[in-house]
Amino acid sequence: MNYSQAKKFILLWSKLGRKEYLKDATECGVYLERLQYFLDLIDNPERQIPHYIHVTGTSGKGSVCLMLDSILRANKFKTGTMTSPEVGPTMTRWQINGKTINEQEFAKIITKLKPKLTTYLKNSPYDPISHFELMTAVGLYWFAQKRVKWCILEVGCGGRYDSTNVIPYKDVAVITNIGLDHTEILGKTKTKIAYEKAGIIKRNCKMFTTEKNKNILNIIKAECKKRQVSLEISNNQFPISNQFSNYQIFKYQNNNYKLNALGNHQIKNAILAINIAKSLKIPYSKIKTGLEKTKLPLRVEIISKKPLIILDGAHNPDKMKTTVETVNKLNFINLNLVIGFSEDKNIKKIIKQLITLKLNTIAITKFASQFKKPAKLALIKKMLKDSKINCQIRTFNKSIEAYKWSLKKTKKNDLLLVTGSLYLAGEIRQKLTIH
Repeated sequence: MNYSQAKKFILLWSKLGRKEYLKDATECGVYLERLQYFLDLIDNPERQIPHYIHVTGTSGKGSVCLMLDSILRANKFKTGTMTSPEVGPTMTRWQINGKTINEQEFAKIITKLKPKLTTYLKNSPYDPISHFELMTAVGLYWFAQKRVKWCILEVGCGGRYDSTNVIPYKDVAVITNIGLDHTEILGKTKTKIAYEKAGIIKRNCKMFTTEKNKNILNIIKAECKKRQVSLEISNNQFPISNQFSNYQIFKYQNNNYKLNALGNHQIKNAILAINIAKSLKIPYSKIKTGLEKTKLPLRVEIISKKPLIILDGAHNPDKMKTTVETVNKLNFINLNLVIGFSEDKNIKKIIKQLITLKLNTIAITKFASQFKKPAKLALIKKMLKDSKINCQIRTFNKSIEAYKWSLKKTKKNDLLLVTGSLYLAGEIRQKLTIH
């Protein structure tokens, strides 16, 4: 198969009928069992990778994964990192030493796995593995082939029954924090969500979190006790920091660090990564270098300074809160906003935060995705109108048209902010050919 044929095969596979993730609370174990069955067919790549760091949470997990990847690479380890959702083509979810899989290699792997998938359909006692489960298998297979030393996995949704939890062991488990997201799948309360995320805690690993809520910590502690795992709660004392145009300098435990990202929340993520790296005996010099070299696409990512243009993937109330706080500290005259959301998000709460910004124009748009349904433009527009926001609002069917219209409205000392969805910000990033 070539790349186009491989993509077509993956799309057809995703359309097969199956039991979808956490739709039946009484039979959750099947999600890991069916993936394990397939991994057994391809010689268990998950057992060929010596070290794992497994990261879940409502916000910050992708950033923490990328920070840890960069720190480990600075210490000369070969790393494989899997994040989701991808911020461009499918292949961007997997990286080895910071480089994504190319089209030819992706097609080669799908070609090798296709006969095994046929065998799976013929002999498996389970229904077909899901798209995300297959993507997890592809990543593990590639990492094993390339003999990575450390694999950093970002949970897709939840944790306990997420496909990434198929790994047989891990050195570190991380829960960044707990907020209300994916409530239709994980549960309507933070405690229910915490229970699902705490499922990544396994014996013989170290557990880290930044969560401070006592009720949630009790759930995490109970899982740690059950698994006989130590828990480290990341330092909640905010360090001395200075924010510049597109980077920050902060001091933590008498050491100085530079982070090429904006926002107090990223310093919090960085401190979590520092504590994890220190537990792995990585020296300060390597941690410092790794953090400074970390790239965080679509996390308040500045792609232009005059005018100031930011691409951001905030897609839940917790993430949008930090985006709004960060943007409010920047210097600009007018703010032009491009927004779009997945239909399953708490759009009302997100909009409530966005309208606290001094907005000049709002361009409402959608993204193209085979796996996520964008919210209807009319619904978003109505919510904005109901909020009594006083600015120009327009809708666009294509994201790049929304971006171009907003860019025309953006003068030299203004800010153009694209936010609301990783799919939206990633689509625009790809169209602008940013690497």
